[in-house]
Amino acid sequence: MAKSLCIIYSQKAKYTLWGNLISTCCKLSPMRYSDYVDYGKLDPFKKMALEKLSETFGAPKRLGIRVVPESLGEPASLFDFVEYDFMLAFVVEGLGTKNLIAEKMAINEKAHGRRFYEGIGQDVLATAVNELPCVGATPFGYGDEVAVGSSSWFDDRVKAEQFLKSLATGCRIAMVAAPCGETPALCDIISPEAASLSGSAIGLVRPKSRAMWGQGLKGDEIIYGIESSGIHANGITLARKIAENLPEGYFTELPDGKTLGEALLKPTHIYAPLIEDLWEQGVEIRYISNITGHGWRKIMRAKREFTYRISFVPEPPLELSFLQKLGGVSDEEAYQVWNMGVGYCIFSTKEFGEIIASKAERRGLRCYTLGHLVAGERKVVIEPKAITYFH
Repeated sequence: MAKSLCIIYSQKAKYTLWGNLISTCCKLSPMRYSDYVDYGKLDPFKKMALEKLSETFGAPKRLGIRVVPESLGEPASLFDFVEYDFMLAFVVEGLGTKNLIAEKMAINEKAHGRRFYEGIGQDVLATAVNELPCVGATPFGYGDEVAVGSSSWFDDRVKAEQFLKSLATGCRIAMVAAPCGETPALCDIISPEAASLSGSAIGLVRPKSRAMWGQGLKGDEIIYGIESSGIHANGITLARKIAENLPEGYFTELPDGKTLGEALLKPTHIYAPLIEDLWEQGVEIRYISNITGHGWRKIMRAKREFTYRISFVPEPPLELSFLQKLGGVSDEEAYQVWNMGVGYCIFSTKEFGEIIASKAERRGLRCYTLGHLVAGERKVVIEPKAITYFH
């Protein structure tokens, strides 16, 4: 009995301390992602790159291959092998700053020599392979790049082995081969203690009729959201700025007993196997949105005039709710920066809802019926939060 009372008291104390911390930190000025990362400067460069490099798109024609123009601006680009019934999809993606959390935690005395790269390899892989099903492709190949500021980064064998083991785990989950990679030492470009992690992935679209860029949307679709594992790899900069202002930093304990850093470092879910399952079962998938940068704004990524009405919002992961409260981050900001518990959106019809949910459950993933499409202005309306994002 005494032991039970101690446990109850300990839990109450933990929640009281957490509440006090939130109360104190919420006195700070509200924090916004745009204070650190300005998409207003990034996105115009991407558009300019497409414009300036468009003259190269005809080069593969000599081989009987064409760049599919409709795929430009989608999560991955498509190459049509004109005389054959398949296409290849190609994408380049980077992890961003998530590994800085692992680096910061490792040098803290509370780490006691522990390294925190156990999920980082899967994270960097997921940034690329999760994009390929969005254009109808099944991933099959990956090549990573570990760019460092000093070759001494590789001296830490434990960290290196953790990273490679995690990358291999991700490859097994995604069912892809990783036969190549690159390890440039970029002295004076990257800081000596850091690494920039990125990679390229390639996937197969077969038959060609599976290729998609939103052309199949009719306006009668249901939006099925597949849960995220946590923050994944987007909005990390804002999360870091909030966490690093806390007295205990990444070692701040959450109500569930985990540290904030451990929660943020949970590896990104890989969704490609689920999509393979659905295709094999004949599920009609008309579009897929990978909820990454821009958060729930990504729901309206397809270049079509529809209104996306969201009638259900799942409970966000604990660490995201925690960060939102501590940083004074508004709902409007949070849902356009973080995934808030939804990592992938599948656009299909009502008749396939049960099988999508069933296959997701078999993969250990929750599936939510978020809402539906209607004809109208291109925007996302999150009704439970009274938020509207316009294109």
